[in-house]
Amino acid sequence: MIGALLVFAGLLGDVNVAGSVYLHHPTLFSDRVEVQGATLRGLNAEASFKVVADVTDRVSASAKVCYGCHDFTADMAYVDWYVEDRFNMRFGRFPVPFGEFYLRHDAANHRSATKPLPYEMGRMLRRGEYNLGVLPEPYPDNGVELYGTFRGELAELAYNVYAVSGFKGDAVTADLDFVRSRDVYYADNNRTPATGGRLTLAFPNLPVALWRWLAIGASFMYGRYDDEGDLAYWLAGIDFYTRIDQVNVRGEVMMRRTAIPDAPEQFRQRLRDLFVQREGFYGQLDGPIGRALEWLVRVDGFRRAGPTLIGAPLDDPDSGVLRGTAGLNIIPTGGVKLKLNYEYWRFSDFPIEHMLHTGLVGTF
Repeated sequence: MIGALLVFAGLLGDVNVAGSVYLHHPTLFSDRVEVQGATLRGLNAEASFKVVADVTDRVSASAKVCYGCHDFTADMAYVDWYVEDRFNMRFGRFPVPFGEFYLRHDAANHRSATKPLPYEMGRMLRRGEYNLGVLPEPYPDNGVELYGTFRGELAELAYNVYAVSGFKGDAVTADLDFVRSRDVYYADNNRTPATGGRLTLAFPNLPVALWRWLAIGASFMYGRYDDEGDLAYWLAGIDFYTRIDQVNVRGEVMMRRTAIPDAPEQFRQRLRDLFVQREGFYGQLDGPIGRALEWLVRVDGFRRAGPTLIGAPLDDPDSGVLRGTAGLNIIPTGGVKLKLNYEYWRFSDFPIEHMLHTGLVGTF
């Protein structure tokens, strides 16, 4: 797959190549190893390789492959058609624009050793009990996107609207199936596209010496996940980013409401509302300490509210997780970073857990 990208790059003129490798080791400070799952034990690695080629002055092509707990996957393969700042088109397989984190999900693009809890995937404790969080990243999908930016003297308004295949699932599990959504990515199971959009209002040149950037974003998504196209899901979120001197300040709240079938025999609880709601948030501060060190602190959380299936590992209809993270990164040389993160996990239904994440990141 990487060889095909290199051939693709060689056939075109103006080509940019980038990538990263992340070697990660988790340490759990308890003997409850079952909470880690198969993807959070011992040394694990992930890698990405991206090629962007300018085909003409108005057309570019991008492709990206990733390696990790999902083996090799095609994370991106799309074409951009640039008409003007206010109107452009993207089609193919691309990262779905939801929230502020979707473009930073690679380990090389964020300072923490793990992703914010609403977006976490393989490094979430008890992920089997909760079926992950709200919107696991990365989330690439097949479809078409229109995007652009309206620029003023003090502010910029950017928009994204899209139609994609959407997540897959079934009425038996009454939830999204992220494994199925990832593995059978070439076909839509119900022929009903998911639609959504994102708006970002940014102030890139604030008239304050130490406060030069502010951005507020809002995202939404709607689709149907079962094979018959009867069960819908909705997502909505608001995010915030600013930079004060050298300190980055980020925050986001989001929710996902997933319809469930009217089948009382499947659930432990009496059905009052035919949906399950997931809510998540994170807030983070980070910045540099000189040229060789970086610091971060983060608080994030997740809540699941709604009926649980008979036989499922989680029986509480209202369960949540709260996590605190403190980290220090060491940069011995350009292109190499050592990440050291401590995490405190507090579950509403399970014992408290403590974790240490150690990671090495290489970029090129």
